[in-house]
Amino acid sequence: VDRLLSNNVDAIVGAASSSVSLSVIDKITGAGVLQISPANTSDELTDYADKGLYFRTAPPDVLQGRVLGDLIAADGNSTVGILALQDAYGTGLADNLEKSFSASAGQVVEKVIYDPKAASFATEVGKVKAADPEAIAVIAFDETKKIIPEMVKQGIGPADKKVYFVDGNVGADYSKDFPPGTLEGVKG
Repeated sequence: VDRLLSNNVDAIVGAASSSVSLSVIDKITGAGVLQISPANTSDELTDYADKGLYFRTAPPDVLQGRVLGDLIAADGNSTVGILALQDAYGTGLADNLEKSFSASAGQVVEKVIYDPKAASFATEVGKVKAADPEAIAVIAFDETKKIIPEMVKQGIGPADKKVYFVDGNVGADYSKDFPPGTLEGVKG
């Protein structure tokens, strides 16, 4: 950001991550520079004091959380477990999912906020397994490649439970990461 600002740019496109944008927005808008993100979804950015200089093209997590909660409920689930990464995106989306799902008479039986840099997700997956939800929402990015195999290992993978993804992990190509059919039935 410092390099861009020192070049007297008029606008900055990015960051893709809400957490990164939240860490630099004051510096950018304080310099009077416009910032636009094609991917920020954190609710924290909705009413941020940005001097009218911050924009995003993606809808906030409150919308995605509501849609996901409605989808999980419409599929007949009355309980859900949530695995969400610990950052503005993950916790915000998890909170919005919980609010939406609870409003439709569903119950979040376990919400695990995890460190995305963890070497293993056995403990986190085990907590969700112990709560025995009908459905599991995985709010993740690249760590999905470690979480899904752990869920399968513990018997709560897509073949055993209804599993739901979000925008952070639904668009990835997992064909080289999982055996064919591993994600069959996953919705997002």
